[in-house]
Amino acid sequence: MNSINEVLKSIRDRRSVRRFKPESISDHQINVLLESARLAPSGTNSQPWRFVIVRDGNTRKKLQLAANNQRHVGTAPVVIVCCADLDSFAEFPQRVDELIDVGALPEKTRTSFVPALKKSMTTTTKSNMLVAAAGNTAIAITNMMIQATEMGLGSCWVRWYDEKKVKEIVEIPDNVEVMALLPIGIPDEHPSPRPRIPLKDITFCEKYGVKEL
Repeated sequence: MNSINEVLKSIRDRRSVRRFKPESISDHQINVLLESARLAPSGTNSQPWRFVIVRDGNTRKKLQLAANNQRHVGTAPVVIVCCADLDSFAEFPQRVDELIDVGALPEKTRTSFVPALKKSMTTTTKSNMLVAAAGNTAIAITNMMIQATEMGLGSCWVRWYDEKKVKEIVEIPDNVEVMALLPIGIPDEHPSPRPRIPLKDITFCEKYGVKEL
């Protein structure tokens, strides 16, 4: 029960931090954040996420300009450019094989699901892959944000930027899409809790719209 309470506390304590202290964060801290992202779940274990760690001050300033001059992008000691490799979806069959090998899926999946998956991949559009990539990568980013909170660090999910400029700045190839910028550092502010819709207004019983059975 204590561990559950600790996880929920980190979730409750997480804030979007836009003011950071000038102190750097260590390689170890960054690696812990990245490990929390690496362990995230993804559809068919596709793991499309890729991360560019940006510490250089000049590069961070360029990213700030590409992000419509949002100050916290440039002042955070580290910015993680969170990306998704769309080519990773071509490796679905390999990822399924790995799941079978560790017992997560039954052996028959090789002869039933994998052939159907290969066939569907021939007609899958880029927009469909982007939807899947965004959903999967969002889980990994959220893991990092919660882990950052647990470590006493602050972060802010940034989606307002010129993707073309960001890709040019950190030399991201065409098959990789930018999902978010994640400035991270020691908070220099303590934002108040943000309003959230009550639980009773976002949950239903058995069917959508049904409040009580």
